[in-house]
Amino acid sequence: MNTVQQQRVPMKLAIGLGAIGALGPSAVDMYLSSLPEIARDYDAGFASVQLTLTFFLLAMGAGQLLFGPFVDAYGRRRPLLIGLVVFILCSLGSAWAPTLSVLLGFRFVQGLGSALTLVVIMSTVRDVSRGATATKLFALLMTIEGVAPILAPALGGFIDSYFGWRAVMLTLAILGMAVLINSWLNLPETLATDKREPLRLGAACRTYLAIGCDKRFLLPALAVAAVFFFLFAYIGGATLVYQEIYGLTPQAFGILFGVTGCSILCGAMVAGKLITTLGLKRLTWIGVSCIVLGAFTTLVATVTGVGLAGIVTGMALALFGLGIAESTLMSLVMSSQERALGSTAALLGAFQLTVSSSATPISAIALTHGAIAWTVLLSLSALIVCALTWISLSTSDDASFNLAGH
Repeated sequence: MNTVQQQRVPMKLAIGLGAIGALGPSAVDMYLSSLPEIARDYDAGFASVQLTLTFFLLAMGAGQLLFGPFVDAYGRRRPLLIGLVVFILCSLGSAWAPTLSVLLGFRFVQGLGSALTLVVIMSTVRDVSRGATATKLFALLMTIEGVAPILAPALGGFIDSYFGWRAVMLTLAILGMAVLINSWLNLPETLATDKREPLRLGAACRTYLAIGCDKRFLLPALAVAAVFFFLFAYIGGATLVYQEIYGLTPQAFGILFGVTGCSILCGAMVAGKLITTLGLKRLTWIGVSCIVLGAFTTLVATVTGVGLAGIVTGMALALFGLGIAESTLMSLVMSSQERALGSTAALLGAFQLTVSSSATPISAIALTHGAIAWTVLLSLSALIVCALTWISLSTSDDASFNLAGH
C-alpha cells in the first residue's frame, strides 16, 4: 500500500485515527459507574477494584516505551492491527474473568494493546503533518475522541443498569472489532520504508535518552503529564463522590459525567479554531488558567456546601481548559523532534500515563478523608500544571512555537 505523503490531511484518515484513540478513553470511562458493582461482585474493597484502572493506565504508559522503536522499525499499519486485536481479546477476557486477579491481568494486557495503538496514532499525526496543521489535527483527534467521554459513561451506566458490568466489557470488544475493520479497510501505511529506524535495543535506549534529555521535549512533556494526572484524579474520585456521597444512580452518574465531559470536546474545538489567531503560547495559558480557576471553583463549592452543582460547574470549566492545553502542549512536545517520532510519541505516552496511573490510588486515599480532601488534591494538581507550563513556555525557544503553532 502506498504511503501517505505530508499534505493536507484527509478527513477519512483523521476520523479513523480518532476512532482508534477513542477506544482507550472508552475502556476507562465506560465502566466507571460499574466500579461499586464490581467491588460487590468480587467482595473486594473499592480501592482494590480501582486497581483495574491503575493497571490499565500503567500498562498504557510503560507499554509505549516498548512499542515506540517497534513502530519506527516496522511502520504504523501492522502494529496498529496487532494492538487492536489484543484490545479485543482482552475485552472478552475481562468479561469472563472469574476473579479480581484475573480481571487485573486482562486489564493490564488490554492496556498494552492500547499503548501500541496510541503510539501509532501520535506517530501518524507527525508523519502526515507539522506546524499549525499538526496542532489542528491533534485538536481534531481530541474532538473526535472527546465523543467517548461524553457517550461512554452514559452508555456504560445504561448497560450496567440492565445487563451488568460484564456486558460493558463485551461492548468494548464489539467497539474494538468495529475499529479494527475500519482500520483494516481505510488506514494506509504512513511511514515510508526509507524513514524507518532499525530495531536495536541499544540504539532504542540511546534514542530515548537523547529525547528525554532534550529540554524542548522534557519540559512540555512534564506539563502534559501533570494535565493527565489532574484528569485521572478527577476520574478516579468522581465515581465515589457522585454515587456514594451525592447518591446518583449508575445511569445518572454516566449521564452527568458525560455531559461534563463535553467541556473537553469544546476546548479541543476552540484550540483547533484559534491556534492560528492567538498562537500556541497565549492559547496554552488560556487553557491552563481555566484548569486552575475550575479546580478552585470546585474546592470552594465543596467547602461552602454548595454541593454537586458547584462541583460540576467547576469541573466543566477545568475540563474545557484541559481540552485546550492538552492539544497545544502535545503539539509542542511532538514538534521538538524530527526523526524517531514513534519513540518520541512513546516517551510522551510513558510520561503522561505512568504519572497519571498514580492519580487513581492517590484520589482513593484522599477520598478516605472526604470530598473536600479530593477537591484539595485537584486544586494542588492544577497549580502544578500551571507551574510546569510556565517553566515549559518560558524556556522554549521561538522556533519551537513557530513549529507547533504558526
